[in-house]
Amino acid sequence: MIWFLLGREYKLSIAEILTVFNQLNDTEIKTVYFGNDFLIIDWLDKQLVLNNADKLWWTIKIVEIIDWNILDIATEHEWKFKYWISIYWIKKNLKSILNQTKKDLKSWWISSRFINKDFKNISSAQIIGEKLVKNATDFSYIYTNDRIYFWRTIWVQNIDNYSKRDYSKDRDMQTWMLPPKLCQMMLNISWWKNVYDPFVWLWTVLIESLLMWNTKVYWSDLNEKMVETSKSNITNFAKEYNLSLEDQEFIKLNAKFINESSILQKKEIDSIVSEWYLWEIMTKKNISIDRINKQKDSLLSIYTKFFENLKKISYKWNLVICFPFWEINWKYIYFEEIYNEINKYCIVEKMYPENFKDLTSKSWSLLYKRDKQLVWREIFKLKIKEAN
Repeated sequence: MIWFLLGREYKLSIAEILTVFNQLNDTEIKTVYFGNDFLIIDWLDKQLVLNNADKLWWTIKIVEIIDWNILDIATEHEWKFKYWISIYWIKKNLKSILNQTKKDLKSWWISSRFINKDFKNISSAQIIGEKLVKNATDFSYIYTNDRIYFWRTIWVQNIDNYSKRDYSKDRDMQTWMLPPKLCQMMLNISWWKNVYDPFVWLWTVLIESLLMWNTKVYWSDLNEKMVETSKSNITNFAKEYNLSLEDQEFIKLNAKFINESSILQKKEIDSIVSEWYLWEIMTKKNISIDRINKQKDSLLSIYTKFFENLKKISYKWNLVICFPFWEINWKYIYFEEIYNEINKYCIVEKMYPENFKDLTSKSWSLLYKRDKQLVWREIFKLKIKEAN
């Protein structure tokens, strides 16, 4: 069994994991358990997981169940045995478990040191710093009502690498840049290969697509300056990360008239992943129903034509897209007007199997919220309906 420790937005994490491995696995994967913290999957090959783990940016770490115990493992180490133990599911006294483990090891004449500071679960940064995954000495106990599982970590998210990808959170707060982690999840949900972003804006989709080993990127925008800026940024980014650009195409285009895009004539395009500008920055001092409604009207006119013209050209590939929703006076204001257009032109693709209840909205969307923001995101996976 493989165990995934999930990030803060656990619903997005579960959707990402299931999409990726249901596509890659030879047989349908079997879910043993899921909750707010972790997902346990059976019938999943360890090497397949490791080969694709770096694509899962909503997963904190991955562990496998093992039949050995710490004493068995410690005897294989010739140096001082450094290890870490975490406790999950049903909480136990970690301090007593750590001390007892050290005592047991000492009785076997094994010199040891546990890494846990203040007898707490250790962070990903500490796991990396102490090289616990490399040394195969990062362990977890999962206590259920009827048994104990013993696990060993096989992968942990590299915080340093991610900090390089998460370029400028301040910029995100000021311009509503699509957060890199959310973008990565959207690319995985689309089961991307060759992605087209018709609302290129701040080129997050293109950058993340390149970093996830896609060498073909396509984009357009109504703002000619944005098209040229993106072209320059993509080229420089590829050089900085030593990425090969096999093919790229960029044009000036109003996304309302997506049917006129020469890019969509390319046979290799198999998904659109995008988010249009979320409009004005709103604060608690200036947010109002009138301002929200004006933004809705403006966005609705764009998306209505966008969907209508995709249907005209019988666009048949995946479409993963974000729409805004708002918080005002502790109430959520959803972009309900766009739901009518979605139902008219699109089929909503479910991002979970039927047995995963209560993880999506009534519309089968996923919600992404960040602290101290009043404009949030609703993510849909869509297919355009066939033209009559």
